[in-house]
Amino acid sequence: MAALPTPSSPATAALFVRLQAFNLLPSHTLHPLRTAAWFPEAATLGPLAGHPAAQRSLHQRWSQHLLDRLGDDARPVADLMHPALPLALAAPALLQRLVRDAGVLLLGRQLRQAIVREQVLTAREGLGSEALHWVRTDAAGLHPGLDDTSLWLQGQGAADYALAADHLGAGLLAQAWHDAPAPLRRRADWKLSPDADATPVRTASRLDATHARGLCLQLLARLDTPWLSSFPATR
Repeated sequence: MAALPTPSSPATAALFVRLQAFNLLPSHTLHPLRTAAWFPEAATLGPLAGHPAAQRSLHQRWSQHLLDRLGDDARPVADLMHPALPLALAAPALLQRLVRDAGVLLLGRQLRQAIVREQVLTAREGLGSEALHWVRTDAAGLHPGLDDTSLWLQGQGAADYALAADHLGAGLLAQAWHDAPAPLRRRADWKLSPDADATPVRTASRLDATHARGLCLQLLARLDTPWLSSFPATR
C-alpha cells in the first residue's frame, strides 16, 4: 500500500485522523440507506447498538467487507492536496447540510419564481425558512438554478421539495469528485444516498466535475470555513 502522509502540524494531524478513518473504517460514514441494504443485521442489534465494544467489532467487520468490495481500489488515499478532499472527508452531518444546500441551489430558479402563497409556504415547510430566504436572495450569484425541475420535483408537498433537493444535491456532490482517483471517489460515493449513483442524478446540474467541485467548495466555505481552511490546498 502507498504511504500515508505524515502529520506536520495540529491541523494536518486532525486531517490525518479523519483520513485514516476514511481509508480504513468506511462503514463509520456509510450512508444509512447503504448500511440498511448491505448490512441488514444493523436493524436487529437492539441494545447492542449502543455498546462501544460491539460497535467497534461490527465496524471492523463491516469495514473489512467494504474494503474487500473495493478490490484494487482499497489502496489508501494519501494525497491531502486533492481538491475534492475537503468534500469527501466532511463529517456526515456537514455533508448532509452541504447536500441540502446544493439541492436548494439547483432548485433556485423555480423557488424564486414561486409567487403563489401556498406554494411558497409549502416550500418553506419542506426546506426551512433560512434556506428559502437564502436561495431567493443571495444564492442566484452562485448558480441560476435548473431551467426545468419537473423531473425532480414531481409533487407540490413539503416532503417533495425536501426529496428533490436531497436528490439533486447528492448528485452534485457525486459529480464534484467524479474525476478523482477511484480509491477516493468510491469511498466518498458511499457517504451519499444510493440515488446519487445514477448518472441522470449525478449529471442533472450539467456541470463537469471541475465546476461542480468549485460550486460545492463555495457552499462548503459558507457552511464551515474553518474546516475548509484546514486543508493544505486551501490555505
